[in-house]
Amino acid sequence: MYHENRKSLNAFVGCNFDCVYCRPSFQRQAKRQKQRCGLCYSYTPHFHPSRLLKAPPKTLEDGFIFFPSMGDVSFAEKKDFEAMLSYTEKYPNTTFLIQTKNPECLEGYDFPDNVILALTLETNLRGYNTPSLYTTYERISKAPIPIFRFQSFKGLKHRRKIVTVEPILQFSDGLKRWIFQINPEAVYVGYDNHNCKLPEPTLNETKVLIRDLSEFLEVRTKTIRNAWFE
Repeated sequence: MYHENRKSLNAFVGCNFDCVYCRPSFQRQAKRQKQRCGLCYSYTPHFHPSRLLKAPPKTLEDGFIFFPSMGDVSFAEKKDFEAMLSYTEKYPNTTFLIQTKNPECLEGYDFPDNVILALTLETNLRGYNTPSLYTTYERISKAPIPIFRFQSFKGLKHRRKIVTVEPILQFSDGLKRWIFQINPEAVYVGYDNHNCKLPEPTLNETKVLIRDLSEFLEVRTKTIRNAWFE
């Protein structure tokens, strides 16, 4: 998912947001675990404490450990999430990326400087006017709607944040303003890779967003293409 990802450490696995674009990606990958773990296979949120017994590799420059890549920590029990944070504190020479669609779960914690907090923010809109059959965000995901995510993430005091606009959905100028208010150290922008026929913006709209964000922030592009209906 990220070029900078040096390793995925899935001490926590699973998510109940059931995003339509996750089904052919992360949830399909989880099906490979049928013989190892039934909960991984079904993508049911659960903890694997044994995966915290080994030391992670050190990371250099922009590299990080995706922690985890196969789940959303907003579904982790408090004690399990605290065990994950203790693990990051044990290895200050390794950078960890913790990403969520519900940043409210991150409130009340003091994160070490080797942790990057990432927010998935595909759009700032709740309804869409495109050829897609997905006309509202609620048809795409059970995650908190974008404005709640933005408000919660903006309020976090942690120094290191990134925003991931992937898979990008139709948006208004408000998305740009939200990202500037968050002031992340990097922004990732990319289109869906799984032909889900999402309510995408046109390629020109995305290019303008990238141009405007790049004036003040570091933008790292992922898959950039025409909208599926163009």
